[in-house]
Amino acid sequence: MTPLSSPDATPSGGFVQTAAAYGAAAPRPGLLMLVLLLIATCIVVLTAIDLATMSAQVAYLSSSAEKANLPVDNLRANQLNTSLFITAFMAGMLALITFGRNWARWVWLIMCMLVGLLVALGTVVMMFVYAPGAAMVKCVVYLVLFVLSCMLFAPSCNAWFRQLKEIRNNPRLRKGAGGASAAPGMYGATAPGQPHDPYAPPGAMAAAPAEPAVIPARPRTISLALALLVLNLLIGIGVNIRYLPEAMAGLSALLGEGIINVVYGVVAVITILMGVLFYFIWHGSNVARWIWTAIAALSLLSTYSVVKIAFANSTQYGVLISVSQLIALSATILLFVPASNAWIRQVTLARNV
Repeated sequence: MTPLSSPDATPSGGFVQTAAAYGAAAPRPGLLMLVLLLIATCIVVLTAIDLATMSAQVAYLSSSAEKANLPVDNLRANQLNTSLFITAFMAGMLALITFGRNWARWVWLIMCMLVGLLVALGTVVMMFVYAPGAAMVKCVVYLVLFVLSCMLFAPSCNAWFRQLKEIRNNPRLRKGAGGASAAPGMYGATAPGQPHDPYAPPGAMAAAPAEPAVIPARPRTISLALALLVLNLLIGIGVNIRYLPEAMAGLSALLGEGIINVVYGVVAVITILMGVLFYFIWHGSNVARWIWTAIAALSLLSTYSVVKIAFANSTQYGVLISVSQLIALSATILLFVPASNAWIRQVTLARNV
């Protein structure tokens, strides 16, 4: 007699199938997995090019800065931190896309690709002066990256994101998503939105619909951390409006008056992205919390050089930058105290019910 396999057994489809189903309510389409892998490879290649040409870039910027009487202290550290910051931000957006956040696709396409490519175009044009070969490779990688980003909106990818949205908005589908994790109905019957159970007795009653997830109350540590982050963001906006023209005076003389408008545009984009990130931290997103932590850690690496340059420009400017760094550090610590960790875990569990 041949034994029957259990209906709850999970088929072993290998590493690719396991990775496609990891952390998502529905398996990812093969095209999406391939595109995400290639995008991650492009990010690694761009970072490697920046690190490999950093010495030549610093030498070029130093010579240009000396001609314009600009400070050149800690130039290498600033360039390194900028490169790592951009890499961490792009990797964070890629992680959010991997776990089915549809808004992250649009942020990636609009901010990282359209706005990011316009900003990167200026750096590539400058790179042709001191590293033409690397600049050519970087242009090719940017072109490939843009094409891959458009492929994130292929029909199979769109269908997967729509499916995840339906699962998140419907508790019964959330219960039944994934097949193996679906809870059988009363007496083994199939509830709406759940896969058919071949071993269920005929005429059995269906399970009652699952109750909506209850999000626990937000602790004071999270509220205080977000209040500090918003305060820090407002301080940053005020400081940029007040002191950025003075800090950019020498660079404007070197590259033209239009450079200040480009910098203001970059600051505006970063401000919007930080606001989106804080919104998701406020609603208990652990991924958003770690993205902010990576950004804060990279920012702290350049604290000494940034504060030194700020104090050289103005004592008040230096004090504001120092206070801003302390506020950001305090808020980050509050996001990881025991009460905050417990709340994040409870929110994650409630959403996965």
